[in-house]
Amino acid sequence: MGNKQKGFTIIEVILFVAISGLLTSMLMVGVSMSINRQQYRDSVQSYAGFLRNEYSKVVNVENERSKGTCPIEGSDGRAETLRGQSDCVIVGRYITTEGSLGSTDGNLYKTYPVYAYRSDKGSAWTYKRGAESDKYIVNWQAKTRFSNQAKDSAYISILMYRHPETGQLDIRTDTSRFGDNLTDFVNNKNSAGVVQSAGEQRQQREICVYDDGWMPGERLSIFLRSHAGSADAVFIGNATGGCADA
Repeated sequence: MGNKQKGFTIIEVILFVAISGLLTSMLMVGVSMSINRQQYRDSVQSYAGFLRNEYSKVVNVENERSKGTCPIEGSDGRAETLRGQSDCVIVGRYITTEGSLGSTDGNLYKTYPVYAYRSDKGSAWTYKRGAESDKYIVNWQAKTRFSNQAKDSAYISILMYRHPETGQLDIRTDTSRFGDNLTDFVNNKNSAGVVQSAGEQRQQREICVYDDGWMPGERLSIFLRSHAGSADAVFIGNATGGCADA
């Protein structure tokens, strides 16, 4: 009699295929979540890098006074004042989100240089933004908003500037969008000219970085300090308050 070789039964084959498929699916889910987590962290790091770079431009601002024009109307009525012949200096950066209220997901930003001008010594300074210089899109379609704002309704205005006389560095934030004239922003008013409560625009502000659900779990935020050196003015931390459930 020949030896009979015992093979796998159909049930054993089905169980093997099912278990292999389950393990493969679990592996793919784990890999996908790992990729999503890395993309989310990359979007946070990139966004923080963008804000730090803008702040660095304020810290290291240089003013060429021998040529060029100041985009602020001079006291003599001219549309533009020669920068070499007036108290007109670049003092900072204005950063704002793009889009209409209710459809602003905080993914696209525009940045502008900020000029300060006064007609003569002792007079008040006027602050105005110059022509748009840069655009920034948050990586991996991530979105941003202040912690007290609803999702997809992110009016974010950030003013980083150095006082033209004292040299003090300052960061101000507001939930309204300003036009060319930023003097109200510097004077603690919103874009409608309404005076804000003491310190409202100068408090430490948390900016949520979130997504449409493809990154469950971990939540990080960007924090802005109103008075800080270049190293710690913008930093990353665990999300709190209104950002924790973004």
